[in-house]
Amino acid sequence: MEKSTNLKCSITDILRATLISVLISLALVLIFAMIIKFAALPSKVIMPVNIAIKVISVLLGTLIGFKCAENGLIKGAVCGLIYMLFTFLIFAALSGFKDIKFSFIDLATLPVVGAISGIISVNIRHKK
Repeated sequence: MEKSTNLKCSITDILRATLISVLISLALVLIFAMIIKFAALPSKVIMPVNIAIKVISVLLGTLIGFKCAENGLIKGAVCGLIYMLFTFLIFAALSGFKDIKFSFIDLATLPVVGAISGIISVNIRHKK
């Protein structure tokens, strides 16, 4: 009984954190798009800012979304992977699936950031 409750709590945490991460990411991308429109930023700035937006989104998503204080490493890494897939599909759909580019930087960084932030989130929850 306890195992199924823990599994249900972990899945709920992963889905909640992923949804929060995607919403934060969409908001930050919209803000960044407005900044680009009004400021004359060079195009080489876009890629690092997009990576920073994704890292911040996963970090905040796991810190806000995780409620159960267990398995932070695994839940965070899975959250980072699912977030990567969601954002890839969302932004590919927004471009009409015409200019699809898979980023291996995302594959390398987002699960690691998710795992680290999951550990931090679980330990913060455990101390409260």
